[in-house]
Amino acid sequence: GARAKAYLHVNCSNCHRPGGTGRGEMDLRFDTALPAMNICDTVPQLGDLGIAGARIVAAGSPGRSVLLQRMKRQDVFRMPPLASSLFDDAGILLLENWIAGLAGCQ
Repeated sequence: GARAKAYLHVNCSNCHRPGGTGRGEMDLRFDTALPAMNICDTVPQLGDLGIAGARIVAAGSPGRSVLLQRMKRQDVFRMPPLASSLFDDAGILLLENWIAGLAGCQ
């Protein structure tokens, strides 16, 4: 979990934090506890990518986790949105394994 949270902190929290430029209410800083990150079992407010039962992070279900699925896209839904024409395969695998291993949101 710590490696996945470190990845989110380094790659995402510059925008996705209180007062950041990212849309939504996520706080992806490393020191933020999972329940306070506002991602686990949270219904996405900015599009579900056509995924049934989508959550920002669906504990135990990478396929329903919009956060991860946005990393795998090359369209307007891509995260990060700029300077990202290549996939970060290692980062995707890290987050996929983290989400798959989550038994809940605590």
